Formats: sequence, structure tokens, C-alpha cells
Amino acid sequence: MRDVFFHVGAGRAASRWLQERVFPHFRGVRYVPRTRFRQSAIVERRGGALPVLVSRQLGYGEFVSAVEWFARAAPAARPILVLRRHDEWLRSVYLREIKELRYVPFEAFIDFERDEGVRPQSSALFRERIRVLEDHFEHGPLVLFFDRLVDDPRSFVRAIADYVGASYDETRISFRPSNRSYRDRQYRFLREVGRRWPVKRRAEPAPAALRWLRVRSRRLAWHAGVALGRVAPERILSSDPLLTDEELARARAFYEADWEACVDYARRHNPGLIAGD
Repeated sequence: MRDVFFHVGAGRAASRWLQERVFPHFRGVRYVPRTRFRQSAIVERRGGALPVLVSRQLGYGEFVSAVEWFARAAPAARPILVLRRHDEWLRSVYLREIKELRYVPFEAFIDFERDEGVRPQSSALFRERIRVLEDHFEHGPLVLFFDRLVDDPRSFVRAIADYVGASYDETRISFRPSNRSYRDRQYRFLREVGRRWPVKRRAEPAPAALRWLRVRSRRLAWHAGVALGRVAPERILSSDPLLTDEELARARAFYEADWEACVDYARRHNPGLIAGD
């Protein structure tokens, strides 16, 4: 049987960058992009000598079901998981909510007291994601950390390539971040728009064509908001910070035990592959 590698991407942890700018340039493996995830089981069953690398970005609401589905087709797959420290990850996820015009105060976004926020506390329990992968696959996951990517992106890519047995031409890989960071002023403008005309969260399923239209409409709104945010008068923008240092510190403290458990797992199972080692 061929080796199968399953990159279980998380949002705001370089998933899109890996999927679009790194994995397509790997040689010696057959890469199945995120858009063909539901066909990946068919690809895996077909013959051929090359190892298979499947990548899919999974939100917390679909993580378990997608892992269960893929594990039924490829139980011997070797998962790859990239994690970002909780406070940095929540900051990035929260700013994305503002960008998508779904503004709520941070304490309503994730509630550390009663767990009544938009995002449940469990959505950021990363050690549980590792446990799910351990339970469903014959091999434990390769756990890498976003801070290593920031500190040494070339070493980060090399670690994944070595793990899956791929070669690549480094000059063909762009090491620029795939998501541009908006300036504080632009985020503040988008926050004001989101306060006045919030985009509703839709939990009900929708046809593919309607989902496509919604995504394109949101992207048009983002680009328009970014452009207007550059020229919007300062007087219409609130001076309140998007996030305070105290809020980020609380998030880091709340998930400190979970983070340490993830780092400990990586040190025991993937020695030498985390920043500082």
C-alpha cells in the first residue's frame, strides 16, 4: 500500500499558504488539493507508486466528522497538524470575524466565564484535536507549530517535505504570507460597518451555488471596506482598541494547560521539530 499523508489544516495557521504555494510544488508525491477532498478516497484507492498528500482545512464544527470519513478510507494515513498559540490564533480568528462584518465584542465572541460566546471554549482545545487523530488513525500526527514557520519558513517547509518524502525547488515557493494583514484603521472601519449592518451567521445548509454567491458577495464587501477604510474620516471611527492586551493575556492563560499539552506531545513524538528545540 502507498503511504498517505493527511494535512488537517486549521484556519489561521498557514493552511491556505501550504495548499496554494507549497504543496503544489512538491515532487515525488501526488497532491490532492482541498477542492478535491471528497474525491481523495478514490484517488487513494487507485494504483500508482507515488505517496499521496491530501490537504483539507477543517473548522472545529466539521473536524471530527471529516476525520472519521477520511479514516474509514485510509486508516493508515499519517496526519499532519499545524498549531498556533491560542491567544495569537484567537486574535487572528476574531479579526477575520470583523473583516467578514460579523462584529461582536471579544467577550461575546468567546466567553471564558459561562461559555456562552459565539465560539465555544472547546473550539480552541487543540490537544483534543490531536486525540481525535490518534483515535482514528494507526499513526499519531506530526504536530508542527506556527511560530517555527514565522521564525524559519524554509526549515518549516523542509520538515514537511522530508516527512512525506518529497523534493522541491525552493525558488518556486513564495514565502510571503498568503493573507494580507489589514491596517488597524481599516479593521476599525470594518468594525463600524459590522456594528451597523452585521452579516448574519447561517447554520442551515445551502446549495453550492448559493454558498458560492455568498462567499463572492462577502469578498466584494471586504475589498470595498478595505478601500473605504483608507479614506474614512477618523471622526467616524471608534478609538477603542480592536483587542486589548488584557483580553489576549486572559486567552493565553485560559488555554495555557492545553498549549503545554500540545507542546509536550510534539516533544515526545516529533522531537526536534518545534521552535526552540
